[in-house]
Amino acid sequence: MQINRKEIFEKVKNFIIKRHIMLVLIIAPIGGIVVFSGMVLYNQSETFCQKCHKNQGTYVSLDMRIPAHKDINKGGPTCVSCHPDKAVEMLLIRSLKKVPKYSQRVANLRVKESVDSQNIYQDEECISCHPEILSLAEVDEPNLPLQVKDIGLRYDHNIHYRFEHFRAEDEQRWKQLRVKDNLNKDEQEEFTLLEKIRIGNCETCHIQSKKDEIGKNVVDKTVNYTARNPISCAGCHEDALPTTHPGNDMKFPSKETCQKCHHGKIHGKFQIFKAECEDLTNTENCVKCHPNIQLNVD
Repeated sequence: MQINRKEIFEKVKNFIIKRHIMLVLIIAPIGGIVVFSGMVLYNQSETFCQKCHKNQGTYVSLDMRIPAHKDINKGGPTCVSCHPDKAVEMLLIRSLKKVPKYSQRVANLRVKESVDSQNIYQDEECISCHPEILSLAEVDEPNLPLQVKDIGLRYDHNIHYRFEHFRAEDEQRWKQLRVKDNLNKDEQEEFTLLEKIRIGNCETCHIQSKKDEIGKNVVDKTVNYTARNPISCAGCHEDALPTTHPGNDMKFPSKETCQKCHHGKIHGKFQIFKAECEDLTNTENCVKCHPNIQLNVD
């Protein structure tokens, strides 16, 4: 049987001419899905990210020596498993979410940014990428902003982390020292710190998820429902949001950020020393945070 190619071609052409709208409506979505799926798969590969984020090149931001990156090229977690905000589908979702904001600006309406505490990193998420941060007590000079480069900056991340709430290991150690007789000097200093953590316990008010009388998790809608927990990682690093970090460079916490807690007033059952850079009447507080400061107060 001889195939009449010309006749087949004419039939196909006529079918396309008559049904071109239907074909476009069918093929376009299918093609879009296939292309988008391919983009997602390519985006999830380490090759895609390393095209720009190389150890040498325009973006010197990928350090393969840190624990989080050591297995990237060895079949370990992909980049987007830790950086989900860089996924193509998340880019699409963010673009759709910005539509109302752009429409407000076009209409010359005032845009008010709100803080949704559910869209803020939890401390455990921060530590999973920055496991060494709790051992950092003083900021290295190259990382300091110009305002404090000469006077230094001491910020004990571990102490602030422990003050967030009375953690189980601290409570256990506190109970051991409380019943022990004749504490030596180091043990007495440790017990004094643990007692401060127990009394301070910022979690008492500044945690959103609490337990009711029967142990069920409930959302506390009083203090910390639409505000940040000031003692958490995101409380100081306010621009460390899932939508922008990792990615954009973060601003160094400002003096006003420190003063949310360091205001020198009784807060709950605790008083935190005042961080007032312009007031030099109590220079003892200055050197607590700025070890290299030279004070010449008559």
